[in-house]
Amino acid sequence: MIYSYSRLSLYETCPYRFYIKYILGKSEPVTKPLALGKAVHKAIELKINGETEAEAIAAGLIEADFHPEVTGEEMQQLLSRAPMEVGETEVHFQLPLGSGISLQGYVDWIKKDQFKDWKSNWRPYGPNETWQLMLYAWALMKVRGLKQIRGALYFLRFRREEAYVYSLLEAVKARDWALRLAEEIELKISCLDSFSDMKSFLFPATPGSHCKHCPFVLDCYSY
Repeated sequence: MIYSYSRLSLYETCPYRFYIKYILGKSEPVTKPLALGKAVHKAIELKINGETEAEAIAAGLIEADFHPEVTGEEMQQLLSRAPMEVGETEVHFQLPLGSGISLQGYVDWIKKDQFKDWKSNWRPYGPNETWQLMLYAWALMKVRGLKQIRGALYFLRFRREEAYVYSLLEAVKARDWALRLAEEIELKISCLDSFSDMKSFLFPATPGSHCKHCPFVLDCYSY
């Protein structure tokens, strides 16, 4: 399995949801936040690269497979608040984490020694409240041979940027977090081969407020 920040974050939040989604391979329904995020990211990418606003919004709606809750009006509002800065967009990276495990991700925008991740969230948060920005900083510094990099979360609804300058020494903490979780998952997957009836022990459910957003809640053994 190739790991990403979103996969590791899901495992950390609820191992059982991770098990259902990534080990059993059960697909999740596309929610409005997910569809809107995909649509807006595509539209911003195209607008930065020279497409007209109308073309960018149309492509975004196609990217979201015309999700019924994603409207052109909301996309236009978010697109109008995005910083239209020249740079590389939707840059893919894949590199070894260690122990034969690989990490991949997509960075929304990069220019020299700085990068941004666009967010359509309703609640802004700090750059180090999750591991995402620091982990991407580590990956980009490794791939591009940089000693430090400025990472930012850009909250479109608020035109608000939360940024931090990472050194490689700091960012290694995120690599260590990712490697620890990935090694733990790999070990548990190997245990499942011999003890398939231990899935709820190896990948326990962690009931909490996040359950109200979980599409597998009715399949969860803890309910």
